[in-house]
This record gives sequence, C-alpha cells and structure tokens, in this order.
Amino acid sequence: MAEANNKSTKSSQHKLLISSSQKNASIVSTIKKFLFNLHTEQQSTIENFIIIWLDPSINIHSDEYNSFKNHFQKLVHLILLFNDSNQCIDFISDIKNEKIFLIISGLLGRKLVPIINNLCQIDSIYVYCDNKVRHEKWADQEKKIKGVFQNTEPIYDAIRRDIRQCEDDLISFNILSSTFNTNKNLNQSDQLFIYIQLFKEILIELDYKSNTKIDFINFCYSKYQNNKYQLDIIKEFQNDYNQPSSIWWCTRECFIYSILNKAFRIQDMNMLIKMSFFIRDIHLEIIRLHSKLNQKNPLIVYRGQGVSEEEFNKILDNQNGFLSFNNFLLTTTNKDLSKFYARSARDNHQLIGVLFQMEIDRTKSLFTSLDKISYYAESENEIVFAINTIFRIHTIDQIENGLWQIQLKLTNNENEQLKYLKILLQKEIENKNQPERLNILMTKLQMFHESTPIEKTQSTKMKFEPSVEENIYHEQTMKADQSTANDKIEQTVKENVCHEQPQETSESVANDQTESEHSPVVIDVIVEQSVNSLQSTPDV
Repeated sequence: MAEANNKSTKSSQHKLLISSSQKNASIVSTIKKFLFNLHTEQQSTIENFIIIWLDPSINIHSDEYNSFKNHFQKLVHLILLFNDSNQCIDFISDIKNEKIFLIISGLLGRKLVPIINNLCQIDSIYVYCDNKVRHEKWADQEKKIKGVFQNTEPIYDAIRRDIRQCEDDLISFNILSSTFNTNKNLNQSDQLFIYIQLFKEILIELDYKSNTKIDFINFCYSKYQNNKYQLDIIKEFQNDYNQPSSIWWCTRECFIYSILNKAFRIQDMNMLIKMSFFIRDIHLEIIRLHSKLNQKNPLIVYRGQGVSEEEFNKILDNQNGFLSFNNFLLTTTNKDLSKFYARSARDNHQLIGVLFQMEIDRTKSLFTSLDKISYYAESENEIVFAINTIFRIHTIDQIENGLWQIQLKLTNNENEQLKYLKILLQKEIENKNQPERLNILMTKLQMFHESTPIEKTQSTKMKFEPSVEENIYHEQTMKADQSTANDKIEQTVKENVCHEQPQETSESVANDQTESEHSPVVIDVIVEQSVNSLQSTPDV
C-alpha cells in the first residue's frame, strides 16, 4: 500500500513538472513571438529584401550564426534565424512588401519546399547541407531553388547575384491610358499617374532645410545599428557626401541605394521626403551633366527586367499610352546585356521577361551618361534618366517564348494631352506654398493606396508537420486558450523592454556595436527576465 502511495506521489510530481514545463514553454513561446514581431516591425520596412535561415539545429548564440550574420549583412540588413518551421511560414505569409531569400537545411527543405514554393514573397531558396549529391536530386525539381551548397560563401555569391536581378525586377511604373478624356471624370489609374508626376516634380524642386540631410543620416544610424559594415558607409556618406557626387552614391550598392529603391517602389511618401535632399541633388546633377552632352542624334538604349503578369497586361491594354518609371531609371546601350537580364527574369515563373527599347533625344528629356561618374567602373555604356521622365508605349512584340520587346518613345512636357491634364489637376494645388502642395498630394496619394485592396497571397495559414529533427529541439506548447495569460505576459514583456532599452544619441548608435533594439540576443535576456517575473507572481 505504501509502495502504491509512493508511486502515486511520484506520478503527481511528474505531472506537475510536465505541467510547469509546458507552462514555461508556452510563456517563452508567447514572449519570443511578441518580441520577434516588435523587432521585425521596427526593421523590415527599410529595404526590399530579408534573408531567412531556417534550420532547427542552429543556435542564435553560436559563432557560426554570428559570423554568417556579420558577413551577409553586407547584402541585406535584416537577417532572421528560425528554428521552427511553422513560425517561419507564418512570418513569410504575413510579409507584404519585401522579398525573401531563404536558406534551408537539406532534410527540412526536402519536406518543406514543396509546401512553400508558391509563396510569392519568396524569391529564391538555397539548400545548405553536408551531402550535396543526395539533395541535388530533389532540389533540381523545384523552380525557386538556386542551388545546393556545402558552405556559406557560394550562398553569399548567389544571393548577391540574385539580389541584383530582383532589384531590377522590382522597379515599378505607372501608366496613363491613351484614351483618357480630359472632358470627363478621370479614372483612378489616370489620376494616380498625374498625382505621382506632380509629387516627383515637387520633390526635385523642394527647398529642403539644412538639417534635412542630418536628420536622414541620424535616421539611418538608428535603423542600421549592429550592422558595422553599413554604419561605416553611413559615416562615409556623412563625411564625404559631395565627394565625388550624389549620382556616385545612387549607383553604389549600399544603404542609400536600398532605401531609395524601396521608397520609390512602394511609394513611401514620407521616406521620399526624408530623402528629398538626395533626390534633388541627383536631379540637379543630371541637369548639369545633360547640358554637357555632345550627343546630337537620337540614341537607342535598352533595359531588361521582369514584370508581373498584372503589370504586363496593363502595358498590353494601354498601347500608345504613357509610362513613367518610379525611380532614376538606369539603361544601357548594350542590347545583348539587357536581353540577358530579361531572359534571367523570365526564369522566374512569377515574371515575364521584358526588353524595353527606348529611342531618346536630348532635346526631349533629361538624362546623362554614367561614364566616369558611377561607383562602378564598367558603367561607360549606361544612361540614367530623371525621375519625371515620361515615355509613350509604342510597339509590343514577342521575340522569344516568355520574352517581349516593348518600344518606348520619349515624350516631353509640351505634349498637349499631358499638358492639359496636368493643368486640370494642378488647379487643386495652385496658389499653395510647397509644404501645402505636398500635404495635399500626400493625402490624395494615401487615399489611392488605402482604396487598393491588398492581395492576399495565402487565404489560410499553412501548417507544416515538424520532423523528428525539429522535435529534438522543440517542445509542443499548450493549445488551450491563454488570452488572459498572454495579456499578462505582454505587459511583463513591455515592462522589461522599457527597462532594457537605453536612451541613445545618433552618435552613440553609430559607435556602439553591442546588440540592441530587441535583437535575438537581447530578446533571450528579456525572455529570461520576463519568465522569472511571471514565475514569481500568482497564476493567471
């Protein structure tokens, strides 16, 4: 009888230990999710890209991960490590504006890649494993997998190459239909085209204050903390901005290049205003160099990139309409090189390869050669256009399977249709000073963005059954509803976050290379503090 009671007592103690372990696991899971969402929300909007490493066996404190992160942050600032597949899938599914470059272990990739392969947020996948021959067999069947690798350096080179291609493919444009009627109400697309053109013109005319550049630099210091590579470049930008030139900085693949591309692509008006000093300086430099061009006869330049099916159909539906790119457009006189980029884009099953051919005339629009002024020495055949350049869509021809050539012709601000339409819309902002005009346009553009429904890439959250490999590293958390407990957890976390977060100046941010802003290391510290706090309070 005593033996039975002893067994019963041990069984009860064992159940209590399991219950306590499950409770702690649930607390830790909730805290980490809350902090992780806070961390990524603060940082993920800076650039177009995120690198994710999904591997249940990698520890965030390991030398391998820290070395990897420091190296790969030269390419992309936000590097995320996931040990849990479902958390990773949930995060990727919620991404709206960024493209993901996913590194995944071989055993996990074999099961997971077929499930996530159609997520439009994922641009490319890289399998990292010990047995290359074993995993190449299945990896060759997956369109987004760019290779199977046994060390990280070839992955770095592959991601660098793929980012360049993806950056080109993400250059967006707006279209004005050829059939718009200035005597009738304009549709939203046509209004949006002109409002964006007006916004661009205000940007390049804006009289920015002397502290605008300083404010932007401080902003960059705060956003790129813990990224020594980019912080050094930001300091260089701060000290040597005019040496050699703004165009030189615009062509350099670094923080300024990444932020500008993202802001133009998603039409982030606030960010573009932060960068107005830079945009205006580039424009003024194009004007200065354009006046020195010796080119008299029309010149043909090319641009190869991928466009989505939706964007391509807009072009098809608006032949003879107007098109304007949302950036300082880079082109080249090298047709073969542009065709190579268009073909490379075609390999992405989500895109259609497009070769833009543009006949340009220096009397109709502002552009200049990048010869001897680009960051890269091989830019002698490249031409850059001002951001307010407008083309007319002339001809559209299929030249290969999945590859189209679109001929664009320069127009100018004296085009009667454009001139009349601009006058029509400018009435709403006439007799206003620059800030007032800017506020009116931003309000209107914000209304357009809010009225456009966000495309849902996944109607329901996908779930992945964890493998034995993952179960070694993870316990399943309790499924019971813990909304009240979670509120308490969140409050405890916030208290610890406030206690943990120091007040910093931009200068100290630039010099301090310690982990901060809820990086993974700090997250673990806060988790430990929060768990201890919760364990010392009564159950909720």
